[in-house]
Amino acid sequence: MDHSEQLLREHLTLSRRYFLKAGVGLGTAGLAGLNTLKLLASGTLSDEAFAKALSELSYLTNPEDFGTVERGDPLPYKHSKEKRLEIGLERDTWQLEVVADPESNSKLDNPLSKEFGTALTWDALMELAKTRAVRYMKIMTCLNVGEPLGMGLWEGVPLRDVIWLAKPVENVRRVYYYGYHNDDPNQLFQSSLPIGRVLEDPPGAMPILLCYKLNGKWLSGKRGGPARIIVPDAYGFKSIKWLQRVVLTNRFNANDTYERGNNDIDSRMKSFARFIHYPKSIKAGEPIPLTGLAQVGMSGL
Repeated sequence: MDHSEQLLREHLTLSRRYFLKAGVGLGTAGLAGLNTLKLLASGTLSDEAFAKALSELSYLTNPEDFGTVERGDPLPYKHSKEKRLEIGLERDTWQLEVVADPESNSKLDNPLSKEFGTALTWDALMELAKTRAVRYMKIMTCLNVGEPLGMGLWEGVPLRDVIWLAKPVENVRRVYYYGYHNDDPNQLFQSSLPIGRVLEDPPGAMPILLCYKLNGKWLSGKRGGPARIIVPDAYGFKSIKWLQRVVLTNRFNANDTYERGNNDIDSRMKSFARFIHYPKSIKAGEPIPLTGLAQVGMSGL
C-alpha cells in the first residue's frame, strides 16, 4: 500500500487518535500546534520566545519566499538609503497623513497632515501599538494569479484607531489610501474601502490593519514596509504597500487602480482550496471522499 492509499484509508476511517495526531493541519504535533497559536495570540511572549514559537509553525511562508506582485520604476524599496530616508520609506522618517478629500465635503476636526506638522510618525504608531496591536494569519493572493503568494502572521494597529485620531465629524463614506510610487501619477497604486468596513468588523472578521510586521519581524521594503495596509478578506491589491496617505471622502465610488481593468474590486477573496486526495474511480450512488487543504484569507488566531 503506497502513501497516498494509506492517507485515503485514514481519511475514510478518521479516528480521534488520527485527528489529534494530525493536529488539524496545525503542526507536527497537533495539540502543540494549538498551544503555539494560543501563545502567539496571548501577547505575553518575549521577543525571543515569540520567534521560537513562530519557527514551530511550518506553514508560515518565509517573507523572502513570498511571491511578489509589485509596481514602480524604480521599485520604491530599491532606492538608495539616502533617498528612502528623504521620501519616508524608512522607519526613522516615515509619516502617515489622514486628511479630508478636498473634492468632497468630508470634515475632520484633527487632520493628520505633514503641512500642519500633525502627521502620524513612527514613534506615535509604536506608542499606539503598545495597547492596540493585533496579529492574525492571512494568505496573500493576487486577483489575477492562480496560486497563493504566501501565508503570513501579520501584525499592526487597526486602521480605525488611526482614523479616529483624525476626529472625523461628518460626510465620510469611503476611505481612499495611497502608497508611494515615485511621485509619478502614472505609477500611483491606490485602493479604497467603505468607511463601515474600516470602522467596524463583520462578525468573525479581522480588522483592517496598518501593518508593520510579518512573522514577527519588521516589514522589509520588498514586503511593503515600513507600513502597509492589510485587508484580511480581500485580494492583495487592497493591501497597499508603502502606505503614506489616507483620504476620507464623501464620494460613493471606489478609486482602486484595478477598477480600470474591468475587475470586481469589492469581491471578497475566494478560497484557494486544493484537493490533496480523491478516489481514482467512483461508483454511482456512493459518497465521494475528498481530502483537501483550504487556504483562505480570514483565519484569525
